Amino acid sequence: MKKIRGIHVLLITVILTIAMTGCVLLAGGAVGAGTYAYVSGNLKTTYDATLQLTWDASLQAVRSLDMKADRKEYDAFSGVLKGTMADGRDFNISLTKVTAETTEVAIRIGMGDRKVSETIHGEILANLK
Repeated sequence: MKKIRGIHVLLITVILTIAMTGCVLLAGGAVGAGTYAYVSGNLKTTYDATLQLTWDASLQAVRSLDMKADRKEYDAFSGVLKGTMADGRDFNISLTKVTAETTEVAIRIGMGDRKVSETIHGEILANLK
């Protein structure tokens, strides 16, 4: 009886491990496909573009949307754009090099405005094309 119970526990553990691994792989693939993750007011996505190209596209987006960037910091691994929008809300655009050809961008508007963040992401994507 103990042997059968042990086999059941092992089987359930294996099934759960496979299921959880599959979800992680699926989520990772989805981000590369251009979906967004909205976490704690930050709207994140990963672009298939170098950090430099994504930085340039982000700067263009800020200019074209008449946003005032008070802080611009950029190095070989990341970039940050911070400032104020016309309505007085703060914005923060953070870029992180994931690989040589991919960059994660997280955008936060005030306490979190998903629609405005989506608009900025759309502008960045348009600038990358």
